[in-house]
Amino acid sequence: MITTKVFSLSRTELARIASEEYLRSYWWIVAPVPLAGLIALITATGPMQVFGLLAILWPFSIPARSVLSTTKSSRLFTGGCHVEATADEVVFIGEYKDGKRLRYSFGTDKVKEAVRRRGILILRMRLPGISPIREDAFESESDRDAFVKLIQDAVDTRLG
Repeated sequence: MITTKVFSLSRTELARIASEEYLRSYWWIVAPVPLAGLIALITATGPMQVFGLLAILWPFSIPARSVLSTTKSSRLFTGGCHVEATADEVVFIGEYKDGKRLRYSFGTDKVKEAVRRRGILILRMRLPGISPIREDAFESESDRDAFVKLIQDAVDTRLG
């Protein structure tokens, strides 16, 4: 079993990570919508210009939507948590707060890949979703590498 130290992520960090991952995953939607909006704004008249302006402004709503989408998970991450991982399961265990402990677990077969970005190890799920872990939460680089290998082995096993 691989266990990390307690780490926390602020709501701002969670929203930034979620926004970046959304842009990386859905760039093929994020890029053409404002472009189509610009074309509509220039060439159309009346209500189509309004829709064009909305299409241009739409990407600016991504950070706000990221804040809303990370509201529930922020309770776990802002209060501090640690990760326990085995070959079959990854469990995020929150620190005690008001006598309760938040817990989030998923099977390693649900993970699509592990990606390192800006000091954060991001577990991208097969269904849309991510689970971030601070790299400095691992006791050593060898623990972090063992965790990444554990995830990669689970992905390789699933893909066969």
